[in-house]
Amino acid sequence: MVLINEKIKHLSCSDLRIFLKQLVKDRIEKEWTEEFIENMNLVIIPRMTIKRRYENKGIDMSKLIDNPTYYKHVKQCVDARGNLEFKDR
Repeated sequence: MVLINEKIKHLSCSDLRIFLKQLVKDRIEKEWTEEFIENMNLVIIPRMTIKRRYENKGIDMSKLIDNPTYYKHVKQCVDARGNLEFKDR
């Protein structure tokens, strides 16, 4: 578990920002906008807070970053609120 958390911690702010914007474009992220992400202070907001936010929606952030197949799966199975359907987790 430590190695997975380290991957997220070592993403640069700009890389994380680009990734989060891509989630908005692909309609995986339903609550945030690209403008909100651009104005978000990623130095102050802990990465684990963002990771937990997606875990609460049933989405494994580490797999989402590292696994293109999982990314496509989540993109297809996310519901209108941005949650991964329980049967698809």
